[in-house]
Amino acid sequence: MATVTLEYLIPELRLSLGDINPASYRYTDEWLLVALNFSIKFLGRWWNFKYLMNDSEEVYRNPNTVFLFPEPPVIEVYDEGIILVAARIIIKQGTLENNAWSAVAWRDAEISFSNLEGQRSRKDSLNSDWEELFSLITPPTKRLARPIKSSHPGYNNNIFENKPDS
Repeated sequence: MATVTLEYLIPELRLSLGDINPASYRYTDEWLLVALNFSIKFLGRWWNFKYLMNDSEEVYRNPNTVFLFPEPPVIEVYDEGIILVAARIIIKQGTLENNAWSAVAWRDAEISFSNLEGQRSRKDSLNSDWEELFSLITPPTKRLARPIKSSHPGYNNNIFENKPDS
């Protein structure tokens, strides 16, 4: 069974986050890899555990799942975009949570300061990522199984009820 690490997706994740200046990266490669690995675990319920991870954090295909294309590559090309969106959500939620305490606005007689608009734009960016994820993949349902209706002869007011002949 073939495996792959998600390091090859780091440049695309940086590009989608707008973190493209190597002189002043906001995120280290290690943290981006952590987000990519967690996105596989996060998406597990969403796509019925299509991809699994071993102890070395290498991704492999679930042998009990039917794939459209045979290996290679281990991760199907159209699934890479879903993984990137999920990793962006994980990173932006962490950033938004980290910066929540520094969202302030104050004013005195001469000077006013507000960084609330920056916080709103971060939240809007995160919401658009969630919308993109919902457009790419259906979220898991909270039901265990779908009900199946069948007739029950013998119950009152059942059209299939056996009625005695009069």
